[in-house]
Amino acid sequence: MASSYTEHYRLNQWEAEDPVRRVDFNEDNAQIDAALKDVADGLSEEVSARTQAVSAEASARMSAVSSLNYSLSRRGNCDVRTSSYTGDGSTTRTLSFSSAPKFIVIIGPQAAAFVSGTTGTSLVQDSSRGTLPTALVAAWNGSQVTLSPAYSSTANALMNTSGASYQVISFHNVS
Repeated sequence: MASSYTEHYRLNQWEAEDPVRRVDFNEDNAQIDAALKDVADGLSEEVSARTQAVSAEASARMSAVSSLNYSLSRRGNCDVRTSSYTGDGSTTRTLSFSSAPKFIVIIGPQAAAFVSGTTGTSLVQDSSRGTLPTALVAAWNGSQVTLSPAYSSTANALMNTSGASYQVISFHNVS
């Protein structure tokens, strides 16, 4: 029988003169097994919850894009194009298109930006900070737009967080 125990899980700690018993090992193994199972169950629940949240978000975004595509296809005068980019963390971001779009939607991991192709106005919806009007300045040069912060802004609001993936939906006039 052990004469002392570990601080956190009370596992047996034997001194040289302590008799060693098989039952002590079995009790320790049962405690370790239960603790490992609790950790594994917690991780499994966390992974499942995050997977469901990501799946729901992806499904909602796909549904929104499908709905927009359907509505726009019924109008007959709009061409919808999609692209993507990975943020580089710089204070400006230039996007190029084959023709000048009338409207752009940029969807990132924590925010979405809506940019007018005619007026250069923008609106950013940041999941952590809410709606940020004029968070971006959109400067057009033909079929390119350069986005820059209107004021001291985070990379989220600029839609250019380093390493983050962004989806771009652009709406072009067909006429």
